Amino acid sequence: MMGVAGVLGAALLCAIHGATMENTLFEDGDGANTFCAFNPTQVEKTYSMVNTNRFWSQIFGVAFSNKRWLYFFMLFVPVTSLWMSALGVVGLALNLRAYDFVSQEIRAAEDPEFETFYTKNILLNEGIRAWMAAQDQPHENLIFPRSVDDLEDIVGGHVWLGSIYIIGGIWRILTKPFAWARRALVWPGEAYLSYSLATLSIFGFIACCFVWFNNTTYPSEFYGPTGPEAAQAQAFTFLVRDQRLGANVGSAQGPTGLGKYLMCSLTGEVIFGGETMRFWDLHAPWLEPLRGPNGLDLSRLKKDIQPWQEHRSAECMTHAPLGSLNSVGGVATEINAVNYVSPRSWLATSHFVLGFFLFVGHLWHAGRARATTAGFEKGIDHDLEPILFMTPLN
Repeated sequence: MMGVAGVLGAALLCAIHGATMENTLFEDGDGANTFCAFNPTQVEKTYSMVNTNRFWSQIFGVAFSNKRWLYFFMLFVPVTSLWMSALGVVGLALNLRAYDFVSQEIRAAEDPEFETFYTKNILLNEGIRAWMAAQDQPHENLIFPRSVDDLEDIVGGHVWLGSIYIIGGIWRILTKPFAWARRALVWPGEAYLSYSLATLSIFGFIACCFVWFNNTTYPSEFYGPTGPEAAQAQAFTFLVRDQRLGANVGSAQGPTGLGKYLMCSLTGEVIFGGETMRFWDLHAPWLEPLRGPNGLDLSRLKKDIQPWQEHRSAECMTHAPLGSLNSVGGVATEINAVNYVSPRSWLATSHFVLGFFLFVGHLWHAGRARATTAGFEKGIDHDLEPILFMTPLN
């Protein structure tokens, strides 16, 4: 049932988007198609939400004459389906096998005791890395060596945090708040709402960082490349091009005297040169085969670059998550990267914006809860509204 619900939810999501049957949501970058789902004159090979009621009647044998019921099923069923499909995917990852986007293969997690996640606090490190990105510099001794970058981390993290949530929920059911919490906090219903909004807001901001930077949890095959991945892909693409034109990529220098194509990081690894050097710690499936024990391997870059790596990096370069208000996406110097906004951009931006709105809602309801507790909350006196004393227009 969860699988069927997930398929129906995903299908309706595609219908809302107006995606064509021979194209995918990722590849359908035409901004003009975004709102075609509400156009009853769409071409035959795309869906229209105007005709959704007819689809419901064909699938389930029932039509909704009451539009409120139709809207309820249009909104509630897809959301519920997506939740159920997410639970189903997690269940498959934990019990059977899952597709590892890093190694590009279907396999089971090889860390059944979840020692990797538990002993190295990967999620904590990743969170600190996101919050302290500006200070995450090797010369400041603030390097966080572990990140969520393989299947074991994802599976272990879900099990570990899920266990913490279950235990924490049971503990909070059986206990009452500490004395300091009872004194410091207020307890009307609106206060509970404000606390929940604050929690959702924080996790919205954290999820924004994860979506934007992490291409393992949010694989590039689904969401498009990350910003660092697109930058590294541009450097790699030009390295391949110039190397074929005769450039010595191992010794060529740029205008600043640093390596034009390759250079050393502060830790001694060989990395791509140019502006993309700031993204030197990127890990991407198309780039990892070219690494050696000391970073990028010059001999592999000269002899072992495969066509699929060139194609993948070119796609990452031209689909960078850099969409702007005029819908020009991708690397600015790439002529084909026009009228495209990455799904990763949409997802990260929506998490940030909704997280901010939730934070504003937290402030609003927290203030009202405090006012209610203090006893000075005042509503509008409807007996003295100005409209009651105005002369009728007739």
